[in-house]
Amino acid sequence: MTKIQIFKNKNIELSKLYKFIKRKLVEDDFVFTSDVQTEHVYHLRAEKTGVARIIIGGVRDIELILAGDPDSFAIVFSVGAWGKNLVTSGTTGFVVASLASGPAVAYGGFAAAGSYLTAVGYEQETWKEFHRYIDLIVKERNSRSEEDGAADTV
Repeated sequence: MTKIQIFKNKNIELSKLYKFIKRKLVEDDFVFTSDVQTEHVYHLRAEKTGVARIIIGGVRDIELILAGDPDSFAIVFSVGAWGKNLVTSGTTGFVVASLASGPAVAYGGFAAAGSYLTAVGYEQETWKEFHRYIDLIVKERNSRSEEDGAADTV
């Protein structure tokens, strides 16, 4: 699952947007495995770990690329889901549940499908949140510009 969008004429500081996005991911309990920043590119990978996350969690990992300049930039956001590969998840459920002496194949398949849907929902909601961050930054910039303009005319 990958979302890509190009933004034009926003004139925002990409570093500020990147900080907003990172804060959201920290709040969502992601652990950063890679965080590379250059002059025009911000790239990070983050994951959720732990046995409980593997069995019941929907979102496995994310990758984010924010590239461009303040007036023309792109966001690439990719979410990896535990249930993306139902066969693997079903097998994993079987192995884990067999160790706990439970009915596994059906449960593993249902859990995988549920995890996948949870990940899709997370991706959509997080994507909306990125848009809210962009709108907020633009609004703050416009407010400052109006205040500066009013101060200049007084």
